Amino acid sequence: MARIRPTGKEAQFKRHMRQATRRAEVATRTAARAAHRDSRHTVASHLRAMGVDETTAAGMASTLRRKIHGPGVKGYALKDGRRRPCVRYTRPQVIAALVEYQPRKATYKTTRENLLALAA
Repeated sequence: MARIRPTGKEAQFKRHMRQATRRAEVATRTAARAAHRDSRHTVASHLRAMGVDETTAAGMASTLRRKIHGPGVKGYALKDGRRRPCVRYTRPQVIAALVEYQPRKATYKTTRENLLALAA
């Protein structure tokens, strides 16, 4: 039995439909990726967003990374125009790490108390 081939107009219509479907799928994935990315940041950037100054955030972040339970999402961050590997976490993960965190430095103690009061 011979295969019936579509006419030129039918083939063109099907191609346009496939392209439209593909564009819609890509737009959906892009929106989902952006929403996922918006909730995850590095530990230091979470602290900076909560109002901590740069040097304190960097100092606290190194210890908080060890306190975080659960996996983070590996990614890249831009610093001085260069991409460097980083791990991104959600805000609840950072808050949970702050609860466990017992700093010795007076500045970090007051910052921790302020952040936990802010989160509550």
